[in-house]
Amino acid sequence: MSPEITPSTVSKTEPVLRFFRRRPALRTASLLSGSLVWLVGFFLLPLAYLLAVSFARRSPYGTIEWTLGVSNYWRAFQPLYLGVYWRSFWMAVLTTVLCMLLGYPVAYTLALKVSGRWKSALLMLVVIPFWTSFLIRTYAWMVILRTEGLVNTTLMALHLVHEPLRLLYTPLAVFIGLVYGELPFMILPLYAVLQKLDPILLEAAQDLGADRWHTFLRITLPISLPGLSAGGVLVFIASIGAFITPDLLGGARTIMVGNLIQNQFATVRDQPFGSAVAFLLTFVVLVLLWTGSRRAERLTRGIL
Repeated sequence: MSPEITPSTVSKTEPVLRFFRRRPALRTASLLSGSLVWLVGFFLLPLAYLLAVSFARRSPYGTIEWTLGVSNYWRAFQPLYLGVYWRSFWMAVLTTVLCMLLGYPVAYTLALKVSGRWKSALLMLVVIPFWTSFLIRTYAWMVILRTEGLVNTTLMALHLVHEPLRLLYTPLAVFIGLVYGELPFMILPLYAVLQKLDPILLEAAQDLGADRWHTFLRITLPISLPGLSAGGVLVFIASIGAFITPDLLGGARTIMVGNLIQNQFATVRDQPFGSAVAFLLTFVVLVLLWTGSRRAERLTRGIL
């Protein structure tokens, strides 16, 4: 049985309530304390430690020597590593663009063209990949793209090719894996924005003489820009820092910046250099996100 609330219990708690009412800042801090402790203890402090490590040096035995300097950051700009950065950047951009082209029609159809149980079923198909480990799904693509895999077997059965194509361990395989893995992160934000679109706006535009193309450009696209921007951010960040997909589908020939960082920590045991590359990647991503958000904001004002 729940304890009975009596005037005496109310009188005992009244001073505490009055104390918090008189100090709104303390009340806010008490509500945020749990999240702040978790954020500081498990995110900010490890991040600060890695930042300090990025200025240290690797000893001949793979440990950290606390001789501070910027040599790791200068080393990160060597031509060998610049090629890795460039490959990661353009593959992330292509993945983001293709996810936009593939995800927008799906989100538009789910939000505005489908209703009832069909909408729930199609949304379930979008979410189902999250029910399985990403590692298992990547291994499935290895089975599909290998020399004796489904793609080559089908092409040879149809007599479209005379010998198996080399699909696995290529940039194309990495690109396919990235698009497959990140596509739901583009569809879901777009769907969340487009489902709030009032169909009356579209009908009013058509009544005023606008065709479907102009209705899309003047109404649907501007309203969906926040979802498009959010999806682009999620896909780009996940793609440029990916390491499982390039490692399994690309092999040693398609190394991206995520693989470079992972190798420095796990294989080479050069934590200072790996930390420096990680912080350079974080800085570049933040700059690109800030620039993209500003351009998207200007574009939205221009269209509206």
